[in-house]
Amino acid sequence: MLDIIKQAAVAAVAAAGPVQLLEATVLTPPPGLSIQIGLDTKNPIPAEMLSVSERLTSYTREVEIEGDFEMEGTIQTDEYSGNGKITGSGICSGTVTFLDELKAGDKVLVMSVQGGQSFVISERLVKYGADS
Repeated sequence: MLDIIKQAAVAAVAAAGPVQLLEATVLTPPPGLSIQIGLDTKNPIPAEMLSVSERLTSYTREVEIEGDFEMEGTIQTDEYSGNGKITGSGICSGTVTFLDELKAGDKVLVMSVQGGQSFVISERLVKYGADS
C-alpha cells in the first residue's frame, strides 16, 4: 500500500512539474497585462494566465506614523484646508497610495506553475552596470 502511495505522489509531481523561475519583459501594462518570456516573441503570456504580487500594482494602505513630522503641500485637517506646511510630533495617520504598477519594458521575475498553465509575477528586476 505504501508503495502505491509513493508511486502516486511521484506521478503527481511529475505531471504538475516543479516551479520554474523565469525572466520576462512586460509587453503591455495592466489592466491588459501581457509578458514575454525570454526571447519568445511569438507566444506572449496574456493577463488571464498571470497573477501579480500586490506590491507591483497600484494600491492604497492606511498608515500610522509616530514621531516628528513635516508636511508641505495640500493639507487637510479638522482645523485647516489648503496649501501650507505643518510641523510637529505625535502620531500621524492617513492613507497612502502606492503607484508601483508594472510598465511596458519592465523586467520581471516570473514563476511558472501548474506545468506552465499559470504564471506568477513576483518581482521587478533591476540590473546594475553597463548592460542595464
